Amino acid sequence: MKKTGLDRWCHRAWIKVMCGIAAVMTLLILANWQNWCQGLKCIGAMAVLLPLHVIEEWVFPGGFHFQYNTFLQRSKLPDWYPMNRLSDMITNLGTTVMYAVIALICAARGGEVHPGLLLGSTIFCGLEVFAHTAMGTAAYFRFRSSGKTTIYGPGSVTAYTGFAVLGVIMFYELQTAALTGRDWLAAALLIAAIGIGFVLIPESTLKNRSTAYYFENSGYYDRFLK
Repeated sequence: MKKTGLDRWCHRAWIKVMCGIAAVMTLLILANWQNWCQGLKCIGAMAVLLPLHVIEEWVFPGGFHFQYNTFLQRSKLPDWYPMNRLSDMITNLGTTVMYAVIALICAARGGEVHPGLLLGSTIFCGLEVFAHTAMGTAAYFRFRSSGKTTIYGPGSVTAYTGFAVLGVIMFYELQTAALTGRDWLAAALLIAAIGIGFVLIPESTLKNRSTAYYFENSGYYDRFLK
């Protein structure tokens, strides 16, 4: 059945918008390579990496929702709740737009990046790597009898080659900064905006066992669920 309206948007249309944001941000980073500081490049790169991460989680191979809902949320209906297509669209698109806006604001204000933004982003990258490792390990023990031989899960490649690398770069950038209480507060606000504003609130508000925005398959995990 042909998808229309919000259902079509939550299928994959929004991912195309994210890719457009990534393309524009990539061009801006390259065009301003000599002028932007390392920290600003990293903040801009977050808006480039997130769409790539979503493509791995949603499209190829897809199925991130299954491991998230199963191993982190203990859902009995992992294709339906608490993460569904609508809530995860808000999570990922919202975070991408936030980073793109932050990068543009920093660029417009002379290119300086608040240390707290780098600190919060470093923590965010670390959490991504930790979460994918934890979920991948849990999936391995769950499905090793069905032929799973690694801890790979949708999103792992971009987590390890993207978020881990960006996290390390930002961590070293912070070595020359004398972090203050305000910097830690800014970092906490950034993590709260992502974790509460873009994850917890959408999922708690929109989770429903009969949602129209369920996932139609489990992507990568379908091979182990037969």
